[in-house]
Amino acid sequence: MFSNEILKQNKSLRILLYCAVIFFITLIAFSGSALAYSRYYQNKIFPGVRIGELELGGKSWDEAEILITEKINQINQNGIRMEKNETGFTVTPSLILPNNEAMIELFVFDPSATKQKAILFGRDNNLLVNLFNQFKALLFDKNLKTEYTLDETEITNALKENLKNIEVSAQNAKLKPELNGTDLKFSVSDENVGVAIDYQEGINNLKKGLDSLNSSPIKLRTLTAYPEIYKKDCQNVEAEALKTLDKAPLILKKEEKEWKLDRAKLADWLALEKDAQAKIIIGINQETAIDFIQTKIAPEINNEPKESRFQISNGKVSEFQAGQDGYAVNSEKTIENIKNNWLSGATTTVEIAGDIVKTESALVSENNLGITEIIGTGQSNFSGSPTNRRGNIRNGAKAVSGLIVKPGEEFSLVNALGTVDGASGYLPELVIKGNKTIPEYGGGLCQVATTLFRSAIASGLPITERRNHSYRVSYYEPAGTDAAVYLPKPDVRFLNDTGNNILIQSRIEGDNLYFDFWGTKDGRTTSSSKPVIYNIVRPAAKKIIETTDLKPGAVKCTERAHNGADAYFNYTVNYPNGETKEKRFTSHYVPWQEVCLVGVEQLSASSTPATASSTPSTTATPDPAPTPTSTTTPSTISN
Repeated sequence: MFSNEILKQNKSLRILLYCAVIFFITLIAFSGSALAYSRYYQNKIFPGVRIGELELGGKSWDEAEILITEKINQINQNGIRMEKNETGFTVTPSLILPNNEAMIELFVFDPSATKQKAILFGRDNNLLVNLFNQFKALLFDKNLKTEYTLDETEITNALKENLKNIEVSAQNAKLKPELNGTDLKFSVSDENVGVAIDYQEGINNLKKGLDSLNSSPIKLRTLTAYPEIYKKDCQNVEAEALKTLDKAPLILKKEEKEWKLDRAKLADWLALEKDAQAKIIIGINQETAIDFIQTKIAPEINNEPKESRFQISNGKVSEFQAGQDGYAVNSEKTIENIKNNWLSGATTTVEIAGDIVKTESALVSENNLGITEIIGTGQSNFSGSPTNRRGNIRNGAKAVSGLIVKPGEEFSLVNALGTVDGASGYLPELVIKGNKTIPEYGGGLCQVATTLFRSAIASGLPITERRNHSYRVSYYEPAGTDAAVYLPKPDVRFLNDTGNNILIQSRIEGDNLYFDFWGTKDGRTTSSSKPVIYNIVRPAAKKIIETTDLKPGAVKCTERAHNGADAYFNYTVNYPNGETKEKRFTSHYVPWQEVCLVGVEQLSASSTPATASSTPSTTATPDPAPTPTSTTTPSTISN
């Protein structure tokens, strides 16, 4: 204790003591206020927290979730328009593929993680940091970003497809052969600059919109695309081109077969290139050469691989087709051979390059197959399918039936199906592209995909790739247990981790498709929960599309209305060693309006839907939105 005498004599000490008292009183008052502040917002978002224009501060956690979900649903339904000169693409969560069944996920919001981020702000660090963040948000606001996944590649591809009429490729200066009787000359055309869309800037602006839940249209910017070869740099190339033709003919050879190109034909094969030192030289026109190789040579040389196939007969495995490797011409390697041999002047005969195409499964003898019993069966119903769809289902099931999946091998449905066209026995089904209806081969193969997916689940196999359909289809109910296929993507893939061969056998009984997986049980058990279906969204009003493919006045409805929804089910595999693996399969289905074609003699200037659209509504669900899981990895995850 300080005596009064000491305090009177030491003025500085008195001031220090008074300051300490004031500091501790202030600290106690501030701590009490901070504690009261934190208690008041114990179950609320701290003031100043927002996502873009969406104010969350002061809202209860449930209120915040409702606001976030409503805003996300608006963007999911309406998308974000990206355009240049009124031409563009509306980015929605799902891109519908031409078969009108399969889809590609372009972006997926995670509302639960977004809400959690808002809740944890000001609560996820130590006391002093939390107090500082709370005070800073109160004064200056804290703008959080949503949580979502984004597939930049697919969005860019969709933009390129829709804006291809705006973009103009830069044109290099080119060699132009001119034949006047027997007199062959070359000239050089002028180069031209092009117009390119700045897709990366557009993607960055899209991210900003998704970050802040802002659905404002995005205006895309154009860039000047410059050529690589200019006419002014092409000195004496005409003479070099004529000198190159003196090396004619060019003979392409594969075993006993030959293709001979004379001087006149080779004139179209020559092109201007830059070497490693950026010098203009005479090279090979890639486009012309590849077109010749693929259309004239490849059909006479290529052989498709044949898989080993087996069947069960009276409980016994019997071989009915031995596996055989295939062969495919390699155009790029062949062109390299031409450059290294003919263009260099070494020889006039050039070997056609090719690659051995290995079969997915090697031939296995009957004695070591290890196939003794059914380890799992999947089923789906296709009642109500039209004739062509039924034919495609049978054809697709036949393509898969009898295949052996070796231990440790990954099965791919796309690889198993091979080419899907009229030559391989598939039938066309009409699909809508713009205002035209065109035949698309293979409609119904998603029935095969769904049944195989269910068979792999029933067998307890790891699913390495699966994507749900764009909308709910009666053939694939219950929702959430379907799988889509569309060449080359999406695919259905699973891994044979049983340690034994798996034989796939198909059977069709009435309107039911089955796949039986034969193998040897290893003691694993599997279970799947019933699908949980939530976030039901009603579709827009019926859409009418004019077409000249039907008689005037005739009506053909190609699509029925489907509610949008989300679904998930849990998949559990228990292994004999005590290990347990769990996986949740999630599905998002877009609302799908009824679409009808109406025959007209001539399309109107603007053949837009004849009915006004209705605003989709969402029904509440007692279940929390599941954490999105996917068998494919999106290219970007927001911060």
